[in-house]
Amino acid sequence: MQYEEVSWYSDRLGRNMRIKIYGHYGPAFVAFPCQDKQSDDFSNNGMIDALSWYIENGKMKLFCLDSNDDETVSFQGWDKGYAAFKLEMYHQYFVNEVYPFIIDRQCGYNEIYLIGMSMGASHASNHFFRRPDLFSGFIALSGKYDIASFFNGYMDENIYQNSPVHYLRNMDNSHYYINIYNSKKMYVVVGKGAWEHLVIDSNYELCDIARNKGINIDFNFWDENSVHDWSSWLYQMPYFINKILS
Repeated sequence: MQYEEVSWYSDRLGRNMRIKIYGHYGPAFVAFPCQDKQSDDFSNNGMIDALSWYIENGKMKLFCLDSNDDETVSFQGWDKGYAAFKLEMYHQYFVNEVYPFIIDRQCGYNEIYLIGMSMGASHASNHFFRRPDLFSGFIALSGKYDIASFFNGYMDENIYQNSPVHYLRNMDNSHYYINIYNSKKMYVVVGKGAWEHLVIDSNYELCDIARNKGINIDFNFWDENSVHDWSSWLYQMPYFINKILS
């Protein structure tokens, strides 16, 4: 399997950010790590092995990103405005630095899907919902879509515009993004097993909003055997990637 690691210093984030790249050909799948994890999250937990057939056979090229969750959703300091600003800067880093890098590496192969589990699912869906013109779709497993809930009641514009249940709820039903959304592939998945109770309410909320707005997300509410852990995600992610590629 072809592998490469790149990094650069992001002025927007004020830190060095890595990208681990797996594969030689195929549509790009951009992977966001679980909360507080980094670009080795997929490799450390068996996901590279789970996706190896797709990667080695040129069906997909995987770009695994670092996070700055320690400064945003996991920030323990008093200045929530700082954490919210850093959250917005992560979005700006992704669309203004990572996206052009991937387009350049893909040499015009412009299919780009965003994927993740838990906090990674929250990031993947948010970046897609904000810029559906740039991306081909997303897979979000066990995500939480009320990002404001990480900030203990604090709310400002930076949190609002990175919290899908907030900005989608207020989106006009005639907004041109809705037609763009519906031309893409969108999968939201959550179970009813261990620890999924921490995120399932926001999945139901997102489902209600999407139904009211006419946004045709493919929601998948699995049973008690589906848990908030890699044991479920290692099966679910290849399953939904296969749906995208078929």
